[in-house]
Amino acid sequence: MSLADAQKIMLVAQLYDMPGLFTYALTFALFKTYAVPSISKLLLQTREMVGDNTIAKRYADTEILIVTFLTCPIHGNWDLDEPAPPSKQDLDPRANIAIARMNWLHDRYNISNDDFLYTLSLFVLEPIRWLGRYGWRPLSPLEQQAGFVFWSEIGRRMEIHSIPATLDELRAWSEDYEARAMVPADSNLVVAEVTMGELQRQMHVPKPLRPFAHRLVITVLNEHTRIAMMQPAQPWYLHLITKAVLNGAMLFQRYVCLPRIYPLPLVPLEVPDVKHGEVARMHPTRWASKPWYKPQRSGLAGFMDWLLVRLHLVDAEHFTPAEKYKKEGYQLHEIGPLSLEKVGHDEVMRRAGDMLGCPIPAIWAAGSSGKRSQTVTAY
Repeated sequence: MSLADAQKIMLVAQLYDMPGLFTYALTFALFKTYAVPSISKLLLQTREMVGDNTIAKRYADTEILIVTFLTCPIHGNWDLDEPAPPSKQDLDPRANIAIARMNWLHDRYNISNDDFLYTLSLFVLEPIRWLGRYGWRPLSPLEQQAGFVFWSEIGRRMEIHSIPATLDELRAWSEDYEARAMVPADSNLVVAEVTMGELQRQMHVPKPLRPFAHRLVITVLNEHTRIAMMQPAQPWYLHLITKAVLNGAMLFQRYVCLPRIYPLPLVPLEVPDVKHGEVARMHPTRWASKPWYKPQRSGLAGFMDWLLVRLHLVDAEHFTPAEKYKKEGYQLHEIGPLSLEKVGHDEVMRRAGDMLGCPIPAIWAAGSSGKRSQTVTAY
């Protein structure tokens, strides 16, 4: 199976069949790593888990980087086996810029290869588990293998070594690492509590219901992870409620919902217009608990935004685009803490070019040129 084929196979479930559940599976995969003390302690040291704005931006940035290299062509073009039509001639380097930026941000910390590999393994295994338990259909063996092939290549581009050669070997390694490394620690508890708070804000859970929602989240954890995160055991009826809700959603999707005819991406699928010296800026299609990178919309969409705020149906602070939330959009080589926004661009582009096999056009790094930005939003 080629890398391009693996990526295309993965996108069926990710963008069409079960986009919401697939996103939750990836979110839970990252959340589960916080039960490993070496990972949770490092996260606390970064000070990116303090303050609602900082946490929301970190979550938004992480999601944008990961979804970009999942959904944008890893080879820079979807039509490598045949000449691309004139409208498709533009190179799409976004996937490799996202990986390069992620690597550059990680380089600032002393992260062990085992911690990297464990995180990678969960991005392969958790979608298989979640969609198998709660999806209207499980991932097929072909889709499972495609996920393994694709994420293994992502691991190699992250310079992770000793990646197991097969899916079964990766699963066995991951389970063994959990048994050794996933142990209770105060840092696990702190990061877990902070993350669950952010997830509840994203889902707009009313404050009076958040303690109850917190307990429901705990019921999704397996026993080993729950103990390592120092979370209290929950009564049987809460487990029953969680299973009823998730299984009810599964049955509704299987027997009531029609097939999705349009993809549901987080990032724009079309290549941004980077011609004529204009800078390509992008906006996600949904936002975290704070409106990071949300554009100021006009027309009917803008009117609906205004009306929701005026009727107090949404919290203006968490909904309204603003300069402090970078409503002008993002550039991949700037993603990360605000203190690092203008740092590392040349190195990121060099690394992205090495992965892609050709230099990245300079216009993709022209964020400080002072020219008018070309915004690209997917709706």
